[in-house]
Amino acid sequence: MKRNPRKISWTVLYRRKHKKGQTEEVAKKRTRRTMKFQRAITGATLTDIMAKRNQKPEVRKAQREQAIRAAKEQQRAKQASKRASKPAAVKGAQKTKSAKVMQKAAPRIGGKR
Repeated sequence: MKRNPRKISWTVLYRRKHKKGQTEEVAKKRTRRTMKFQRAITGATLTDIMAKRNQKPEVRKAQREQAIRAAKEQQRAKQASKRASKPAAVKGAQKTKSAKVMQKAAPRIGGKR
């Protein structure tokens, strides 16, 4: 009957698997732990970031809505100025679509397999 050499206690494979006879014990290498460190981001210092984080959610929400409102107003003003500068004559002359000429595919010789 064939026996697994890793389970027979006197074999080299068993001794290797169960770490027997290794006189020189190497100390395990210690891994470095990552440290949490906060840095400033371009355009915002760390104090600004921390102040914003410690704000109450209601205040932050109000600021956000105000900023959105201002951006929308700017967008509307931009579109209004665009409409005013656009001449009315361009609106009347629209391009007509030309029909594309499609070539008929070559007939298939033979049937489906």
